[in-house]
Amino acid sequence: MSIHWQYVRHDKLDSNLLDAEHSLHQSPLFCDASLAALLDAYPRERLGIWTFGEHAEGDERPIFGTANDLSGEEILEAVKKGRIWLNLRATNELVPHYAETADHIFDSLQSRMGQRIIKRDMSVLISSPGIHVHYHLDIPLVALLQVRGTKTLYLYPEAEQFAPTERLEAIALGEGDESLFFESAFDAHVQPVELKPGKGISWPQNAPHRVQNGDMMNVSLSCEFMTWPALFRANALYANGRLRRSFGARPGRPKGMAPATFGKAALARVFKKFERGETTPEPRDPAFVLDLDSPGAVRTL
Repeated sequence: MSIHWQYVRHDKLDSNLLDAEHSLHQSPLFCDASLAALLDAYPRERLGIWTFGEHAEGDERPIFGTANDLSGEEILEAVKKGRIWLNLRATNELVPHYAETADHIFDSLQSRMGQRIIKRDMSVLISSPGIHVHYHLDIPLVALLQVRGTKTLYLYPEAEQFAPTERLEAIALGEGDESLFFESAFDAHVQPVELKPGKGISWPQNAPHRVQNGDMMNVSLSCEFMTWPALFRANALYANGRLRRSFGARPGRPKGMAPATFGKAALARVFKKFERGETTPEPRDPAFVLDLDSPGAVRTL
């Protein structure tokens, strides 16, 4: 298994990106039979099953579904026939024989970045031909490695115009999902990145993005992680959100590893200590169920 990262500069972004060349697409872990076995082995209650509308302006939200008692092979068939996006979060922790693959990815990133990588979460993404993943951002750092199929990643600058500070703080606080409001004018600043099997990329923390699949089933590895600077930034965002909501403060975005960032990160620990156990997530009701006998392999509930 080989993974090689290099820093590259793209015209439309202020920060360098990390591009990867890898051999993961040659692994037997990602053939149809292995993916069906993975879906059977993965805890069904943890399986993220989503669909998305067509790409458009506005605040597009993912729609949550369920597979009920379908087998892994049947779920895979539904993905090939429909507009489905499966997210198997923390596959490296929940299905042990994928842990070595994750270790190779994260260790290679750690070596290239020269920073310790913590909070390692490798998700296997299995998605339908042609599906568009809405405009959103992630709080951790992310590396996306393409294993099967092709997709285009559309990256936007990490700036107020593309992700307002208050919305960024809300995402850090876990208020709703990671969606952002999209305007077609943003595409004047977009950096498209074509991903084919054997390619990968990691982008700046909190950079907004959207993804368009090619006309075939896609398999990708979405690897979320933190470095210590990234963790301090995430906690500073959390603290800023609490200060804005509870005390009427108007904090700006965290600026690198400044003293204020360290102070906000420490304050976040205090907030989290007092908030622990006070709220529990509301259960999510599925809007559809995978059904091979229905058009598009989906039946609305």
